[in-house]
Amino acid sequence: MKFMTPLTTIAASFLLFAGTANAATYTVQSGDSLWKIASKYNITTADLMTSNQLTTDMILPGQSLKVPGPTPYTVQNSDTMWLISQKFGLTLDTLLKANPQLTNPSNIWSGLTINIPDGSAPSVNSTASTPAPAAPAAVRKPTQLTNGQFPLGKGTYQGPLEDNYADGRSWTPTGGAERTHEGVDIMAAKGTPIYSVLDGTIINFGWNEYGGWRVTVRVDDSTVFYYAHLSKYADGIGMGSKVKKGQLLGYVGNTGYGPEGTEGQFDPHLHFGIYKTDAAAWYTIDPFSYLQWWEANNSK
Repeated sequence: MKFMTPLTTIAASFLLFAGTANAATYTVQSGDSLWKIASKYNITTADLMTSNQLTTDMILPGQSLKVPGPTPYTVQNSDTMWLISQKFGLTLDTLLKANPQLTNPSNIWSGLTINIPDGSAPSVNSTASTPAPAAPAAVRKPTQLTNGQFPLGKGTYQGPLEDNYADGRSWTPTGGAERTHEGVDIMAAKGTPIYSVLDGTIINFGWNEYGGWRVTVRVDDSTVFYYAHLSKYADGIGMGSKVKKGQLLGYVGNTGYGPEGTEGQFDPHLHFGIYKTDAAAWYTIDPFSYLQWWEANNSK
């Protein structure tokens, strides 16, 4: 059930209790990542995401980002963190990240001061502007795996593809240091079908704290493909299943970043990774050029 706040109440709350804050504006450059920008301003990636109401680590050249500068808000009678997030057009996760000092976010009281990410204003339906997409890079033919099929159908995902492999990522189970993104995210609506890129055998299946509902498919003696954040699986597949190129594996979702069943921590997308297994420990390679080639030459 959605909570609808009357516009007059929202406006009054903003005028009475929202302060002002100064923030720098940064224009994203080609090759930037949130981690690089956050490091430049000596802040964390999480702070930068919170200040810009970002639900993923993906950014585009030309996009404007605000460097954090929180605005104070005084909690009113009957406020909850969820109601406050709705007042300011934020996700609950964004508001909670802006207030790590709260040991129990379910226990707040009238008169308590909390932080509202800079630039947030009361709104019933807050819509962020979308920057113009960057021109796609020239498609290069990979040296292997050239006959793979693109994992999503034509017209079912947001393009053009962006190479966000090796970007910084802020979530870990322990809340520790930054980590490196080990795949490419393909943005699509929840429920979009996901297809097997090549023939193979499912060697990992089920829940993963990072990847949510995921499938790992071995496609040759030294290569596995990793499909993550699924909303659900296709019927008839499981651990040890043989799959064919173009076979339905499951559906796009936004599961992961927590214990089994966690979802909604980021926008729905398919995380696609390629791992090489010809060494003592698996290692990743950038799947972007492969995805570009499959998209241009072998889409469903």
